[in-house]
Amino acid sequence: MYIEAFELDINNISNYKRDDIKTIFKKIALECHPDKLCHVKDIIEKNSKIERFKVAGIAYKLALEDFEKYGKLSNNRGCDFDYDLDDLAKEFNMYKDVDIKYWGNMFYDKISIQKTFFDVANMFVKKGVKSNSYYNPSTKVIQHSIVLPVSYHDLNNSKKKRLSILLKGVNEPFNISILCKKEYPFLIRQYIDDDGIEHEITIKMIIENNVKNNLQKYSHKINNENIDLFTTVKVNLQEYILGTKKYIQYIDNDNISIDIPPFNKENVIVINKGLFGGNLIVKILFNNISNKKWNNVDNEIKKDFIKILDDMYLP
Repeated sequence: MYIEAFELDINNISNYKRDDIKTIFKKIALECHPDKLCHVKDIIEKNSKIERFKVAGIAYKLALEDFEKYGKLSNNRGCDFDYDLDDLAKEFNMYKDVDIKYWGNMFYDKISIQKTFFDVANMFVKKGVKSNSYYNPSTKVIQHSIVLPVSYHDLNNSKKKRLSILLKGVNEPFNISILCKKEYPFLIRQYIDDDGIEHEITIKMIIENNVKNNLQKYSHKINNENIDLFTTVKVNLQEYILGTKKYIQYIDNDNISIDIPPFNKENVIVINKGLFGGNLIVKILFNNISNKKWNNVDNEIKKDFIKILDDMYLP
């Protein structure tokens, strides 16, 4: 798809480097990003440029994926995408002057996808593109590092976090979306400012420890790529003797059941109920009889109870 969007030579597709694609994308961004179109009065022209920028944005993501996977561009990219167009637009801060519903809905039709990508790419690459001296893209890349605290819930669900980031030296904040479950432990985003300078933002996710989920408290331990979750549950004397089933509130706020066998002193392990293939480890805490409640028991009952205990402890 990026072959058409960036007008690449299909016969020499493997010769393009990452920097070549970045330079081409910068040129399109400097001409077609919505923030650069304040001077464009013609609505049709403005919308067409914005659409071209969206196409280039997706093409740029696909190209970077190929560099990551294969070390070069691939000639196997079609027009079937996994990207959410609304999310992509928010990442590039595109929706100041654009009809969101039009762009989002249009891409449910595969025929429309193919036609729009090819028509827009062919028309606008050939028409109205200014010379290289007009763009004068900067080769400087400014590195940024951000630490993002995330919760167990963030890493367990498939909803995206929305961040608004204001970089030093950049006037306007820009928005990005992060799927923590997929992108943990870190991700990299690119942003091109009004001066054509590229910013590379590395976001490192740090898990908040000892997070209390309502009444249930959790901690964790990272084992390679797996994360074990730890919590505790209390059992009384009767539950210890007879065994029991306890319900605890999980990190997604749903209740899950924990089966505790009789006379169990060991941790109860629930396989694959941690994060990223880790386990949930439930420590059993014995909740002993309180002095206050013991004193409220009738003395005769106490004697009978103690005698029973004595008989049970006899060899």
